[in-house]
Amino acid sequence: MDRIKGIKALVQSAIKEKVATAVAVSLVKKDGTVFEIAEGKEEEGGKNITTHTLFDLASLTKVVFTTPIVLRFAERGLLSIRDPLNLYLENFPPEITLEVLLTHTSGITAWLPLYKNPPVGVPQHLDKVPRITLSEAVRKIREFGIVRKPFEKVEYSCMNYILLGAVMEKVSGKKLEQIASEFFAEAGMRETMFNPLKGSAKSIAATENIKGLVHDENARALGGVSTNAGLFSSLKDASLFAKMLLSEGTLSGRRILSRHSISLMRSARTGNLSPGRTVGWISGLDFSGAPDFASQNSIGHSGFTGTSIFIDFDADAAIVILTNRVYYGRDNKKHIRLRRTLSNAIYGEFL
Repeated sequence: MDRIKGIKALVQSAIKEKVATAVAVSLVKKDGTVFEIAEGKEEEGGKNITTHTLFDLASLTKVVFTTPIVLRFAERGLLSIRDPLNLYLENFPPEITLEVLLTHTSGITAWLPLYKNPPVGVPQHLDKVPRITLSEAVRKIREFGIVRKPFEKVEYSCMNYILLGAVMEKVSGKKLEQIASEFFAEAGMRETMFNPLKGSAKSIAATENIKGLVHDENARALGGVSTNAGLFSSLKDASLFAKMLLSEGTLSGRRILSRHSISLMRSARTGNLSPGRTVGWISGLDFSGAPDFASQNSIGHSGFTGTSIFIDFDADAAIVILTNRVYYGRDNKKHIRLRRTLSNAIYGEFL
């Protein structure tokens, strides 16, 4: 299709400009995928990528795995998002609920190096980090992470979602890896997993001196399986997930989530606080990667490694962009503008 040529040219230009070595993009609607583009190499001088190449999703883990599972458990009566966290994890203030964790209004600090004792310091790339348990992580967040009362401001925090992981294990009686394996098998997302080097992955995009291991140090310290980061997926599977959201929770005739859960993901929950947050996602144009032409009836989320999913419900459209921008270092920010310009071009040509 001639319309795809312009999109592909933008992707190829981004690779030449060293936004990333690998860029994969799709446009999805309820009735299927409009197009998929996969350009570039797993690493400089490496193999060509395909739509099946696995990318480190980073914080997309929060919305592809953690948020749907918490809402699934709510659908089954195992929890309420209005439950206080201390119903599941001891000695947290009663004002901290599961909902304020999901909307990043908990009053918990944005980041802690949980692999350190004490967990203080600035983010830095580390090839190796000491292993910690999830219970150790919870203890450190409780002791060092609470900095204000809930709902005073929106402060995006990986710590919120690590706590949700502990809740998920508590209410299900299962380990996170088993929860993920069962969920993605049911959804038909067989290229979505933690620790892909343990599986049969044939193609993985490299990140910052790492290939097949999670880039996020806290998730790596937790054994590569965490609810803040750690998930790897392909363009094929990420597109399936986006299609499920557009289809009110159904995928190939299977009910994955209820329409009520999808509604919670779509509805702003943070009042006048900015940026607006839904359960799990960023609202509408408050998402930095939102295209200029998007409706307010939209949600988006990104991952530190250079990944993003944007859903515009009014347009019946989802844009998935997967890159490995941290291959060129975590200070490489060229992908932020690429998200908007590439999405603008997709709206201009197809929507």
